[in-house]
Amino acid sequence: MKNITIIYLLVFCFTLFSPFLTAQDAPPSTGVFRLQNVATGQYLTTGGGSSQPVTMSAAGDAQNTHWTFVESGAFYNIDSESVTGGTGILRAPGTGGPGGPFVVVSTTKAPPATDTDKTWTIYHNATEDSYRFESRTAGRFMYHEDNGTVTHIAAPDTDDRSNWKLIPFVPVAPDEDTNPDLSCPASGEFQNDNTRVVDIPNAVNVGTADDRTCYADYSESFVYGQTWGVYNITDGSNHWDAPNTLQPRIERSLPRSVETGVGSYARFTGTLRILEAGDTAGTNDDGTYLMQAKGKHTGGGGPADPAICLYLAMPVYGDDGNGNQVQVSFDIVREQITYRGGSGTDGRTIVFLKNVLKDEIVDIELEVGFRADPDNPNLKVHYADIVIGGEAFNWNIPEPERGLESGIRYGAYRVKGGRAQMRWANTTYEKVEVVDNSGSDIVRLQNCATGQFLTAAGGGGQPVTMSGAGEAPNTHWTLVESGAYHNIDSESQTGGTGILRAPGAGGPGGAFVVVSTTKAPPATDTDKTWTVHYDATTDTYRFESRTAGRFLYENPDGTVTHSAVPATDNRSVWKAVSINTALPLDFISFKGQAIKTGTQLNWEIANEINNSYFEILKGNDLNEFQSIGRVRNETGQNYYQFLDQQITNQTSYYKIKQVDFDGQFSFSKIISVKSNAESLVLYPNPVRQNEDFTIESQEGSYQIFNSKGILLKSGTEKTIKMDLEKGVYFLIENNSAQIEKFIVY
Repeated sequence: MKNITIIYLLVFCFTLFSPFLTAQDAPPSTGVFRLQNVATGQYLTTGGGSSQPVTMSAAGDAQNTHWTFVESGAFYNIDSESVTGGTGILRAPGTGGPGGPFVVVSTTKAPPATDTDKTWTIYHNATEDSYRFESRTAGRFMYHEDNGTVTHIAAPDTDDRSNWKLIPFVPVAPDEDTNPDLSCPASGEFQNDNTRVVDIPNAVNVGTADDRTCYADYSESFVYGQTWGVYNITDGSNHWDAPNTLQPRIERSLPRSVETGVGSYARFTGTLRILEAGDTAGTNDDGTYLMQAKGKHTGGGGPADPAICLYLAMPVYGDDGNGNQVQVSFDIVREQITYRGGSGTDGRTIVFLKNVLKDEIVDIELEVGFRADPDNPNLKVHYADIVIGGEAFNWNIPEPERGLESGIRYGAYRVKGGRAQMRWANTTYEKVEVVDNSGSDIVRLQNCATGQFLTAAGGGGQPVTMSGAGEAPNTHWTLVESGAYHNIDSESQTGGTGILRAPGAGGPGGAFVVVSTTKAPPATDTDKTWTVHYDATTDTYRFESRTAGRFLYENPDGTVTHSAVPATDNRSVWKAVSINTALPLDFISFKGQAIKTGTQLNWEIANEINNSYFEILKGNDLNEFQSIGRVRNETGQNYYQFLDQQITNQTSYYKIKQVDFDGQFSFSKIISVKSNAESLVLYPNPVRQNEDFTIESQEGSYQIFNSKGILLKSGTEKTIKMDLEKGVYFLIENNSAQIEKFIVY
C-alpha cells in the first residue's frame, strides 16, 4: 500500500503529470497516463485488490485508470496511481495465474521491482503513436480480449487489441480559470486607469504590483495547503499602454541591486504552478513570461530599462482522451541577450531549460549578480543563474563590464493569443550591494572639520555641495594624474560627471566657488588641475588649486571654495575614505522578547553618522511589513528599545529601518518573536544554516516536512543543529497536529 502522511494531506496533496511521449522503445516519461486500447477505446483499470484481475473502463477519469512507468533495470514497471485496492505494479502470471492463464493482475508491490513477472518491455509505433507492452521478453503482449479480460498473449502488432494509446491525465486545477470568455468584463471593474499599482492588503507575494490588464486583478487562492498569488491575463487586455506596444501583464517588481562589485546580487525564491500559457498556434509569439532578469548598462543601446533575459513558458499539447488537444505541460526557455541591449531575432537567443507539467508544483530560485571570473581574478562575471525544480541552469551575461545593476520581476507577462495563468507562493527576496573598487582608487572626501562629504553638482558649471552620507555615487571621487598635477574626477553617472574646476573671482557659482564639469580626465586645463598635499602623520589631504595658494575649503555656510587658509584650519583638511570602508550605521544586535504587556524590542548600534530616526516595522510573515512606530535618534546613544503593545497568538516578524537626515536608509536583520500563548515555539525563525534551532513543544515529539510533504526529520530534541537546505519547512507536533512553518536561509 502507498502511505500518505497527514502532512501530505494537510499541506500539499498534489499529483505530478507527464508532458509528452518519449522516443520509440522508451517509456513515455514519469508522468501519469491513461492506457486506452486502440481497438476498443476502453481504459485499463486496476483490480480491486492484490492478485485480482485488472479490468477495463469506458472512462479514464477515475484514479484507478491512471498509471505511471518506472524504470527497473533494462525493463519497466507499470504502476497504478490508485490509493485503494490494487495499488501497486502489474503482474503478468503464467498458465497458473490467480486470475486464470496469462490473466494480468494487480499487486500491492511498489516500484521499482525486478521480479520477472512484474517487468515489461515497451515498444512505440511512432507512425500511429501507439504502444505495445511485452511481459519482459516472453513474446506476450498486454491484450484486451473479446470477453473483456486483459491478458498477455502472443499477438501480432497488426492486432489493435494489443496496441494502446498513452493519454496524459490533465486535471483542472482547483483554482484554474475555465471561463470561456477571455474579454475584459463590461463593468470595467478591472480597468484601473489611474494606477498600475493594483494590489490587495497584505499580499502574500513580495514586490510591488504592476497591473496592465483589464481581464482580472491580482487575487489569492488557498490550494494544496498554502496561499497562492493568482496572475491571470488575456490577449488584448492591456488597457494601460498604447495599442500594440506592450503586452498584458500582472508582474511584481523588486528593488534592484545597483552596485556592481563582486558579491553583489539580487535573489528571488518562490514556488510556481503554471496552468495556462499564451497560444498563437505555434508561432514565435507563443508562450508567457514568468520571470525577467533586469539590468541597465553603460554605453547605451537597446531600451532604457532592458531585460537581460526572460524566462518563458511555452505550451505543449496532448490529447485529453476525448480527441481534444489541451495544454498538458510547458517548456521553460530562457530568452537571453547576445549582446548588451540586444533585442529581436539578432539580439536574443532562445535556450531550452526544462519541461514542467501543468499544475506541477515547482520550486524556483533566480539570482542575478556579479562574481569573480574564475579564469581571471582581475575580471568579474555578470550572471543570471536559475534553479528550476532542483535543476540548475547558470548563464553568464555578455559584456559584464558594462553592467550597472541587477533586478528581477515575476508574475505573468505576455499573451498574444488566448490566456495565461500563473500561480506563485512562498516568495522571498533579498539583495546585497558591494561597491566595485576595481581598476581605480575610488574614495569619499570627508571634511575633517564637519564630517561631511564632497558631492558633485547636478550639472556642469554648478557649485559642488556637501552631504551627510557618502554612499551615493556623486560622493565618490578618483584622483587622476595630469602631468605634475591631478584631476579630481567624479564617479557620478548623471549631472556633474567630470572633473572639478576651481574658477577665479568671476566663476559661475560665485567668487572662487568650486564647480562640477562634464569633462573627463586627464585634462591639463589650469583651472581643473590640483596639487595634492598629503600629511602622513594624520593621514589627511589638502587640495591646492594648481599653485594658486588656494585650498579646497568647506565654508560655514556649506559652500565649497578654494580659499587661502592655513593648514591649521581643518575646513581645508580632508580624509580620503575608501568606498570599501563601511560608513552607514551598524546594527550590532537586535533582539525581541514576548512579555505580558506585549513584545519588547532592543537593539544596539555603532558608527552613528547623520542618523535621524528608527522606524519599527512588523509583519505576520516575511513578505509584508507595516510601520508600528518610530524612535528618535539621540546623538551618542548606542542602545534603544521599543514596546509593541499589540498582543497576538502568533509569530510576529520585526525589522528596524534606520533613516538618515538626507533620506537614505538601511535595515536591520529580521527577527521573529513567538507569543507565549502558543504551545509550539520555534526560534530563531528564520534560522540560518548550521545555526542552533530550538523547538519548544508541550507534546515533546515532532516531525519536520519539506514544502512537498516529504518527511525529513523526527525527534524529541529541544535544540538541533540546522542542517537542512535553504527553503520553507513545516514542523508538526505528533499528538496535537499543530503545524508551524519555518524558513532556513
